[in-house]
Amino acid sequence: MFKQLIIASLAIASIAGAAQAQDTRTVKVSTAGIDTRSEGGALVMLHRIKFAAAAVCGPEPSHEMDRYTQYEPCVQGLTQRTVAQLNNPYLTALLSKSPAQVRQVASAR
Repeated sequence: MFKQLIIASLAIASIAGAAQAQDTRTVKVSTAGIDTRSEGGALVMLHRIKFAAAAVCGPEPSHEMDRYTQYEPCVQGLTQRTVAQLNNPYLTALLSKSPAQVRQVASAR
């Protein structure tokens, strides 16, 4: 069972000159009105998680190389860690983009 709000603590290491600083941000992702035990609800939740991760990693850089080397890996990593913490079979299957896994989870219910 999910709480009304899940909190994803997102740590991003940044390097300022020779010193390394730890910048920790917390983003609240609402589960209000979502049945995360269904495929449709899990899909909505996954979109909310990705949106929150993008907000933490952003803004999206205009330079293509920065987008591919920094921004997108950041969003993917935060999304994967958050989904792993939630331990929801639908979210995990949707994140892996495996329709067969999603169907398998649905048939197990």
